[in-house]
Amino acid sequence: ACGNNTVCDGAETCDGAGNCKPGTPPQVNDANACTADSCDPVTGVKHTAVSETDSAACTTDSCDTNAGSISHTPVNIDDGNSCTTDRGDPLIHYERQAGRWFMLSMDDTGLCTFVSKTSDPVTGGWWFYRYATPVLPDYPHCGVWNDAYVCGTNEGSQAGTEIYAFDRANMLNGATARPAQRFSSVANLAGYGFQIMTPSSFYGTTAAPAGRKQILARHNDDEAHAGAGANGTQDFIDLYELNIDWNTPANSNITTLPPIPITEFNSWFRDYSTFATVPQPTSTSRLDPIREVLLNQLTYRNLGTHEAIVGTLATNQNAARTGTVVDSGIRWFELRRVGAGNWTLHQEGTFSPGDTSTHHLMGTAAMDKFGNIGMGYNVTKTTTPTKFPTLGYTGRTAADAAGVMSLGENEVAVGGAVETSGRWGDYYQMTVDPVDDCTFWFVGMYRPSGSWQTRIQDFKFPACGGTPTFSISGAITTSGGAGINGVSVSNGSASTTTNASGAYTLSGVANGTYTLTPSLSGYTFSPVNRSVTVSSANVTGQNFTGPPPANVPPVANFTFTTSALTANFTDTSTDSDGTIASR
Repeated sequence: ACGNNTVCDGAETCDGAGNCKPGTPPQVNDANACTADSCDPVTGVKHTAVSETDSAACTTDSCDTNAGSISHTPVNIDDGNSCTTDRGDPLIHYERQAGRWFMLSMDDTGLCTFVSKTSDPVTGGWWFYRYATPVLPDYPHCGVWNDAYVCGTNEGSQAGTEIYAFDRANMLNGATARPAQRFSSVANLAGYGFQIMTPSSFYGTTAAPAGRKQILARHNDDEAHAGAGANGTQDFIDLYELNIDWNTPANSNITTLPPIPITEFNSWFRDYSTFATVPQPTSTSRLDPIREVLLNQLTYRNLGTHEAIVGTLATNQNAARTGTVVDSGIRWFELRRVGAGNWTLHQEGTFSPGDTSTHHLMGTAAMDKFGNIGMGYNVTKTTTPTKFPTLGYTGRTAADAAGVMSLGENEVAVGGAVETSGRWGDYYQMTVDPVDDCTFWFVGMYRPSGSWQTRIQDFKFPACGGTPTFSISGAITTSGGAGINGVSVSNGSASTTTNASGAYTLSGVANGTYTLTPSLSGYTFSPVNRSVTVSSANVTGQNFTGPPPANVPPVANFTFTTSALTANFTDTSTDSDGTIASR
């Protein structure tokens, strides 16, 4: 029998003389450059495809069968929607009035807006709309109101400070939105090429008073803008009202309100134009405090007795308007409006605990349903012990003394390295959970080793969730001004006692009207009582006077016993309004 047990030689044959003749080998080459050709002795000819894949899911891999060249063509990812290929700067707000989410990002010549179809955008999806802008709508700041979604942008080459209003009513339903209304009637401030007006954003469950317009605001460090005409004793929060008429857009406009005087702040950080100016330890790299604008975001609440707006801005605590010394702090403020009156400054403060080498920046604040304020921030420190960009938060209760962040510093994530990008934390956000309207949620950046990271932190004040309480305080003295110790002071449901200097504080008092009455045996006080109203704030100065009572003579009483030459005396004299020293 002829054969060598391999099919790759062809089929052998045997001639008549008993000799084996080789067969014809099979054709191995399939003329396809994209296969490797071979012959297996058992199974025969094989054509193995050359590997084309680059293991990247975002390319389509192919091989040219003639040349054998391999190509990796990018998958077409263009869905025809310019809002899915944007330039970033995303913002997101929870729309408390409708239970939806509003989101915005920018592209080179437009703003992309998204409104969730339900309260859960993960399962419910989004409606999306794109609005054209004449130039890049840089660094948008947005706010939610009852008649519009409103965003301010930085369009430096355009006249005026830009505001866009979007058709909330139709966007909530996925209907065709009416054209955005663009405003640029508010003149830019001199001296800054980069500036924005920040819209207020509705928080809470109590609607704004009927007809109340959305507030727009910006800070005004007039030394930076007015030159020799600056007011050297105070600076300002510039306020505006946005009036929207969707049916007749020609009636829409921005109204200028009286500016709010605030304590002088300083936006000179080495100069008025350099972005990255806040020092970091062990490096010449600096961070940008974004001193040009009110920081993200401006929150509004209707607390019943008053309306409130809370915001933050950057300030150099070094007062010089020349030189390169930076001592960065966060100016925070609360504005209030009562009834039909004007907005006024209720309180303000500059937050930057520590020495001049400790720098606080990137503040963001919000207010819970009881008027407590939470504020997040970054902090660096250039002297021992040093601190790289670290994330923290602070806060205050509505009952605290005005202008004080009583919660102190609370570290969220500790930095471990220098951040070299300069830009830092543009959109830190402090918000309040709509479920309980008490829990603060804060998101921001910090710098561990390797690269920057983001951290989210929640907290709330212990009393939040119940009825807010406040205090009533005062002093009770004689007509000569001496404090009277031990006076009981009652409001009808609770009481306290004066200390040695006559001071008292009645704590845990809810909003309401009370009759305050002092009492101490032998004393008659003036006035006999006081009517006191507590309205979402501590009440002080509730003073009384009480002349000392007439002296009651002591009653003498002595007894003695004798035994031999010893006599024992006992003194049991009494004094109802004093003491007796026995001798």
